[in-house]
Amino acid sequence: MIQWKPRKIIFIGNQTPLLKILAKENETEVISSVSFLSTVATRFTPDLIVFDSIQDADILEVRKNEKLIFVPVLITAENFKELNNLNSISDFSNVIICNQSVSQCSEFVERLKNLMSKKQPVLPSRTGSIVKYAILYMNKNLSKKISRSTLADQVGVDPDYLTRIFHKEMGIGISAYLSLFRLEEGHKLLSLTGMKIQDIAKECGFSNPAYFINSYRARFGISPGTVRKEGLSSLNAF
Repeated sequence: MIQWKPRKIIFIGNQTPLLKILAKENETEVISSVSFLSTVATRFTPDLIVFDSIQDADILEVRKNEKLIFVPVLITAENFKELNNLNSISDFSNVIICNQSVSQCSEFVERLKNLMSKKQPVLPSRTGSIVKYAILYMNKNLSKKISRSTLADQVGVDPDYLTRIFHKEMGIGISAYLSLFRLEEGHKLLSLTGMKIQDIAKECGFSNPAYFINSYRARFGISPGTVRKEGLSSLNAF
């Protein structure tokens, strides 16, 4: 078994749950703004740069630094509903977007390892943009029924092709990504709002409340009703 060599990762913005996961096996540094990145880059060249939100100007600032031109950039956010600059972001190479809730799963963490060790690079920007638009569609239409064919139609490619490139870019399949995202969004609504469980299920794309309840219990090991009753806000499903 090949021993993992610790990589250097810079997190820009707020500390996210992914930081705690990656810090176990890597050297991590957190800075509050991209304006501090050039200073940090004088000390070392990172293997990955992680943003908790993004403006295309931020990526431009990263790429202006010769040491950082080819460094992969990961954008994690709780939700990409309000992402309006995806066109300009997609023009940059070596950029991946992933919802925070999904970024913590073992499959995506393994994907990042392969990325940092250069075993599996980011898809070319034109191909990768298809995956980004698929993720954006999920974020903006979570309450709707979303199938593989629906996504493929939205991004204008063959369903089998979308399946292949999505898994290659994200390390996780379309259905698994969508299921994880829906359940985590459901947990958030369960913890932070007074919405009825059946309304939460509908809001997160579950047409059957019983299916949401069973899926939630399978994921978190506890029922939505118990979480609501006991006021639990933090559950670790990973």
